[in-house]
Amino acid sequence: MRARRCAPVIAALAVLTGALLAAPSAAANAAASVVVLNWNIHGETADMKAIAKVIRDNGANVVTLQEIHRKPEADQVRQLADELGWDITANAHFGAGDDVGPCDAPQPGKAGNAVLSSYRIVERVTIPLTDFATCPVNRSMAGVRLDLGGGAEVRVFTTHLSPGLSATSVARREAQAAKVLDYFGTRTGLILTGDFNAPPTDALSKRFVSAGWVDTGARYAPQPTLGDARIDYIYTRGVTTTSGSVLSTTLSDHRPVIMRMVR
Repeated sequence: MRARRCAPVIAALAVLTGALLAAPSAAANAAASVVVLNWNIHGETADMKAIAKVIRDNGANVVTLQEIHRKPEADQVRQLADELGWDITANAHFGAGDDVGPCDAPQPGKAGNAVLSSYRIVERVTIPLTDFATCPVNRSMAGVRLDLGGGAEVRVFTTHLSPGLSATSVARREAQAAKVLDYFGTRTGLILTGDFNAPPTDALSKRFVSAGWVDTGARYAPQPTLGDARIDYIYTRGVTTTSGSVLSTTLSDHRPVIMRMVR
């Protein structure tokens, strides 16, 4: 949730957009089990070995993360992939949002969002949501298309919207959400996760529900994810959720959300 990194956003990160959102083939009708764990891991303080244990213990085969860093001396994406035994090329995608470090002293490396999965990633995309010259932290959305086997597939996206309660912060977050909603249009077969920095009663959250997104936490995991607020979500459209929960852990300031689905 906390903004700690500021620098110009990397241009031309969006790739394979049309293909990633293309309609699934007629053969994609085989059922597959998808267990999604979403977590804001709190950047450089994250214990990737302990985080991997939480993922393994709960049987997640799709992991979406915010505030994950790729620094020259500490590549958290690679560390987690190695701990889980997943290939960094076939099973991980990192979508950079901004540089690591504070606005007045950026550090080498990138911070952003990541999707990792035991399923093979067949397409990737990173969508910039902001283009601030300096502060605040630039935001993005990372997405993948997963081959679930047997002709089944699913598209998974994750993002981290700007924090803050001021009128400026709210307007900034609303603009980012609008870009996310516009990107997807009316397409289905989607999972969208992230730290949205807005409770379910917020107008921003209601916009997603009104656009046809199912807030899986409303039914299966209504507990707080940061302090006494629920601001971390797993939304779906055209994917069936069967169960879920908010996990209890002190490894980050946020608690992870896990959902079990059939696709």
